Amino acid sequence: MKRDVSRLVSVTALAAVLATGLATPMSVHALEEGGYVGQEGEGHPDVVYNFLKHFSYDQYYWGVKSQITSNNDNRVDAMDIAIFAGHGNKWLFAMTDGSVNLGNAGGTSDGGWGDLDIEFAAFESCYVVPSPLEVSDWWSAWVGGSDDLFDGLHQLISFRTVSWQSTDQKVSDRFGDLVAGNYPVWQAWFRAINEKGKSDEKGAAVMHPDADGETYYNFGADPHPDHQSLRIWYQY
Repeated sequence: MKRDVSRLVSVTALAAVLATGLATPMSVHALEEGGYVGQEGEGHPDVVYNFLKHFSYDQYYWGVKSQITSNNDNRVDAMDIAIFAGHGNKWLFAMTDGSVNLGNAGGTSDGGWGDLDIEFAAFESCYVVPSPLEVSDWWSAWVGGSDDLFDGLHQLISFRTVSWQSTDQKVSDRFGDLVAGNYPVWQAWFRAINEKGKSDEKGAAVMHPDADGETYYNFGADPHPDHQSLRIWYQY
C-alpha cells in the first residue's frame, strides 16, 4: 500500500498551486454532471443546484442509496462529476432512505465508482473525508478491498470538519464556478471553502496520485481498479 499524505497550509499556498495548475480545455466526449440531494427542507436542493447551474447538467435527483450502490451505473457512475448535499460522518453519507457507508459501497452488482464513467465526486457534507488529523488509517476505507469505492474514480472531495448550512450554498456555487472555469478540481474545492466558508470549515480530498492536477476538462486515463496508491490533501 502506497500512502501519500500532503497538507495545504495556507490560502497563499493554494493560490500558488492554482496559478501554476491551469490546464488547456479539451473536448473528447460530452461531459455529464449529476447532483443528488440528501434531505428535504434543509437547503440541500439549493446546494446541489448552485453547482449544477454552471453546466448543462444531466441528472438532479433526490438521493436514494441505490444511486450510490446497486444502481450507480445508471446514476452516479454514468456522470463525469457528481455532487452530493446532505448529512455526513466519517465515510458515511445520509440519503433520503438511509445512510450509506462509502467504505464498502462498491460491494454491489454495479461495483464501485469509475468502472463506468465517473472521475470526480464532491460531498457538501460534514466529516465525510477524514484526514490523518482525525484517524490514523485514513486510506483503507477508500482502497482497502474488493468492496471499496475507487474502481477508476480519480478524486473524491468533501470536508474533514463540520460543514455549515449557512455557507454551503455559497461554497458549492463558487466551486461550480471554478470547476467550469477549468481550475484543478480539488484545488477549486479548497479555494471555494477558503473564500466562502467559515474559518472552522476545512476541506479534504483523496485521489490517485496521478490525478493530482486534473481539471474537469483535462484528465488522464482511469486508475486501475485494483490500485493501492492514494493521496490525501487536507486543510488545517
